[in-house]
Amino acid sequence: MKASRAPRLLALTCFLATVLSPPSLLSLPASSADALKWESLVAKKLKLPAPPVGAILCIGSSHMALWKTIQADLAPLHVHNFGIGGSKMVHAAELFVPRLVIPFKPRAVVLYEGSNDLASKATPEEVLEQFQKVHQQIHEALPETRLYVLGIVPSPGRRFERWDAIQQTNTLLKNEAKSHPWIKFLDTTTPLMGTKGLPRPECFIPNDVHMTELGYEAWKAVVAPALLAAELPFEVPEER
Repeated sequence: MKASRAPRLLALTCFLATVLSPPSLLSLPASSADALKWESLVAKKLKLPAPPVGAILCIGSSHMALWKTIQADLAPLHVHNFGIGGSKMVHAAELFVPRLVIPFKPRAVVLYEGSNDLASKATPEEVLEQFQKVHQQIHEALPETRLYVLGIVPSPGRRFERWDAIQQTNTLLKNEAKSHPWIKFLDTTTPLMGTKGLPRPECFIPNDVHMTELGYEAWKAVVAPALLAAELPFEVPEER
């Protein structure tokens, strides 16, 4: 009798220990831990000096976050880079727009997402669906705000195996932009491609998916003329 009770008592003890123990990040479901991670990353951006109303905000993944020369490249425009590495279009839709864009009331937003989506086997249609959520939110809250969406970086290596998906996604984003006068698609993909249909090696860090200074020079050559032409007349002085 005593022997038969022992396993039951042990099971009950383990159950109570699990229920009564305080929660920890290690015991949370992966989705909850991931949500806390992204909330923390966004909170760090919110600790930076707030951009003035009417500034230009840049959001997106590591390709945006690592554009360290963006302020000089787009001068004299007043630009704030809120890029966060590892993000996907869904993060832009669910976190970046409501937390890092709408509260600051920018006159323009520059968006780069898509690389991590496609690398995670998302379809072009899925990327488009999240992009639609992004621009709908922005336009509903800030109807005068313009949105610039950049073409997807054709990183070499395994990511270039999805070159067809990159092209399809760019086409979907471009066509979506054509349907809305406040959105402009900027082809930052083509300048990163070489004459043989492969990514230009000098534009990418060796054995990495990220760009070199030459890669960002290619971006600048596309982004700067478009933004300077459209946004310079509306430039606002920097608040200090």
